Amino acid sequence: MNFARTLGISLLSLAGCDGDAPNEARNVILITLDTTRPDALACYGGYERATPNLARLAQESLVFDEARSVAPLTLPAHASMLTGLVPPRHGVRDNGIARLPAAAETLAERARAAGVDTAAFVSALVLDRGFGLDQGFETYDQPARPTAQTSSHYVERNARETLAAATHWLDTRGPERRFFVWIHLFDAHVPYQPPPEFQALAGGDAYRGEVAWVDHELGGFLERLRERGVLDESLLIVVADHGESLGEHGEATHSAFCYDATLRVPLLVREPHARRGGERSSAPVSVVDIEPTAACALGLAPDANLDGLDLLGAIPAERRVYCESYGGFLNYGWSPLAGVVGERTKYLASSADEFYDLAHDPHEQTNRAAERRDDVAAARRALAAFLAKPALAPESIDASAESIAWLRNLGYAASGDAARALPSPLAPSDRPSPASRASELEPLLLANAALDAGRWEEADRLLAPLLASNPRNALAHDLAALAALQLGHFERARELCVARLELGPERADTRINLAVACERLGDVERAEREWRRALVLDPTNRQVVEGLAARCEARGAVDEARELRATLHSASPPSSKSPRTP
Repeated sequence: MNFARTLGISLLSLAGCDGDAPNEARNVILITLDTTRPDALACYGGYERATPNLARLAQESLVFDEARSVAPLTLPAHASMLTGLVPPRHGVRDNGIARLPAAAETLAERARAAGVDTAAFVSALVLDRGFGLDQGFETYDQPARPTAQTSSHYVERNARETLAAATHWLDTRGPERRFFVWIHLFDAHVPYQPPPEFQALAGGDAYRGEVAWVDHELGGFLERLRERGVLDESLLIVVADHGESLGEHGEATHSAFCYDATLRVPLLVREPHARRGGERSSAPVSVVDIEPTAACALGLAPDANLDGLDLLGAIPAERRVYCESYGGFLNYGWSPLAGVVGERTKYLASSADEFYDLAHDPHEQTNRAAERRDDVAAARRALAAFLAKPALAPESIDASAESIAWLRNLGYAASGDAARALPSPLAPSDRPSPASRASELEPLLLANAALDAGRWEEADRLLAPLLASNPRNALAHDLAALAALQLGHFERARELCVARLELGPERADTRINLAVACERLGDVERAEREWRRALVLDPTNRQVVEGLAARCEARGAVDEARELRATLHSASPPSSKSPRTP
């Protein structure tokens, strides 16, 4: 492989934005590590032998010890990286709920307008181009969409494949032009299935074995950059979108809470010629700082409207960074959750305030909200200031039906309906706080696994007490309806689907399950209405089209059935049957 080495002087301004030293970078390379805790890396205290390549990079980089995500979710976090805006402003609050609005100005758009080549290489369809992050990228390379989904876990493109695609682009591009490339690596996400030798390097830990595998693949990629001089002509940023809880606070993976197990992220910034290599910063920083930092390196004009700061400039000690998780509100019936993190303190707003002294309680075990009332009041004012900033108008997703189904099968419970206004985390709420409902997460996880394995009765037993204790849990309704259909309890399935639709947001698969239940109960008119509503929500979903076509044929509307199937066959890309419906 031969990376084309870029030579010459950029026509763009190379003056530093906030830093003291002149900017020598011609290019920006952004590498995002999905689901990666800082302590999985040797430079943050992890196994030295598991991540030697990132350890070497840390010695050449400015390392941030107190970096955090805006949300423990892939799509919102990356939207903030690419726009410099917090989620309440760019509008992407959960995976699969809404797309990044076209009105957003991404780093790639700004770079491309300035004559910089732009390319993105993503490893999972949670970042499908239909969710809007492709804006400004001349190349947006993502995994191929399979024709059918047979498991609840999408088989993602691994680091080797994604890095090979990025390598090919770097090899074949014009050497005289500057570039911005974003590379997303998904391996550390569940399921954890590293090659055995890398799991061994990580002491037998499968999750950290995945991180070790990524480190190995990155090592070769970075070495080629060094050999060809590209690394010393570029600003390289390596950052995670979020961490992984691994059982802390009762959460096995991520998305529900804003504790540091999932919120704190590794962040390495390597300047050309490893200037400031080995330095560490304890400043409160965020993934929202990626855009202004990269923009500065590319010589783009600073944008004072952004929430982020240039990481190579001065970071105010009194700064607070924003965080949120609306996954619990949208999927589990919990209150909204958002907060601010300052210098060694964290405040979380929900229906029950939380305040943590991170200097003395880094694992967030003792809630000090009751005794730190003045600090809570100040933090609430800071949070209110974030929420008061102007926001982009939300847009509904236009991702395909497959993308929505695959996202749910990763555990995201994506919807596919129009984006809707979400309540403020500072507003009074009668919903339970996320912290008080942590016990719901394990039965949901076990029930989903039981459904995967066809153990319908087990799933039903796991979900029944959860529904009784929290009738607002939307995901539990969907899973229980699926189990009921498979067990032949059609009246029960209908009741669950109707109750689920009252909870919102509306999803096509709920309508599908309701249509199937009605058909089994002999209510064919209601079944056809549900199929038609599902078609509006997901017009390229094969199961929806076939279900409605069969209903049309049953009442003699053969021409309409033929037209429906013709529309499906002409759709691009073709849809697959949703694996979460019977």
